[in-house]
Amino acid sequence: MARRDQKPRDSKDRILAAALALFGERGYAATSIDDIAGRAGLTKGALYYYFKDKQDIARDLHHDLWARLKAEALRVVEPGGDALANLRRAFDAHLVALQNLPEAHFFLRQFWAVPALDAMGRLEHEAALGFVEQLLRDGIARGDVAPLDPTALARALVGAFSEATLHVLTTGRSDEAIAVVHRLIDALDARRDRARRSSRRDATATARRAARAR
Repeated sequence: MARRDQKPRDSKDRILAAALALFGERGYAATSIDDIAGRAGLTKGALYYYFKDKQDIARDLHHDLWARLKAEALRVVEPGGDALANLRRAFDAHLVALQNLPEAHFFLRQFWAVPALDAMGRLEHEAALGFVEQLLRDGIARGDVAPLDPTALARALVGAFSEATLHVLTTGRSDEAIAVVHRLIDALDARRDRARRSSRRDATATARRAARAR
């Protein structure tokens, strides 16, 4: 443990920064440990002090990037607030933060295509499902969200959101993805449904009164 404390704190950060740059430039498969150590200006021994192999570096990078994106999403959520508004804000913050990390786009696209690394992505996916499902359950209980099965609804929303994320990773643009996600979320608003039904009932009643008056 004492030996670790003698290492400069920025060495690990240099390794991660070098790996992220190289994964973006050359691809994950074409990047070697030697390449990463050379770009970081460290020996392989120094690199292995922090990481056991390239997958270990990639897992650390993935965790760090998604932790930053998750923090941005959670930062804008209002505890106890409107469920649909919270979903919009969280998705918006996530997608905008992702757009502002262009150096990570190529790496994150590749991550899903590497079976050995995809398991961590699936854990992040399950965590997102739990977060969204709880928001939906709260909204359904308050009458804000259409009374649908919250588990199935969360999976459908997170699936669509994953595709929106892929759109940002592929194009570097978030505006189109945000517009689509908003339209999907708006369709779940139980209050709009009630207002439309009430409006139709009022229109029908007015038409009947007019017909009787004639």
